[in-house]
Amino acid sequence: MKNKLVIQSELRSLNTVYQWLEKYLLKKVSEEKLRNILLVTQEMVTNSILHGNKNIVEKPVTVEVTVNESNIEVEIQDEGEGLTSLPSKEEAKELDYLAENGRGVKLAVLMTERIELNGNRMKLIFNKA
Repeated sequence: MKNKLVIQSELRSLNTVYQWLEKYLLKKVSEEKLRNILLVTQEMVTNSILHGNKNIVEKPVTVEVTVNESNIEVEIQDEGEGLTSLPSKEEAKELDYLAENGRGVKLAVLMTERIELNGNRMKLIFNKA
């Protein structure tokens, strides 16, 4: 099952992403897993708006969710240059949650099974269980 949402690059659109994802995943995963997916997705969409699209409203952010037997995949695409690398799980543990930058990446690395980067597309992969 795959579902797709396109939003404008403005922070008020985060609520739309949150509600859409929550409704779509509500009966497909546990409440704890849903909270984790929502938190990480919200952080990464925020990064797409602020850093990828640099708050240019006309630039879209696309969020696509796929549910299969064992995984939930959330793919986020913006109009930016994309990330070229991420910290390892060990490196992410050392990042400061309170730092102005990096909190979202820390959460994403630590709370996902893995992350795949492909230019300006980021695929967050969560175990379904």
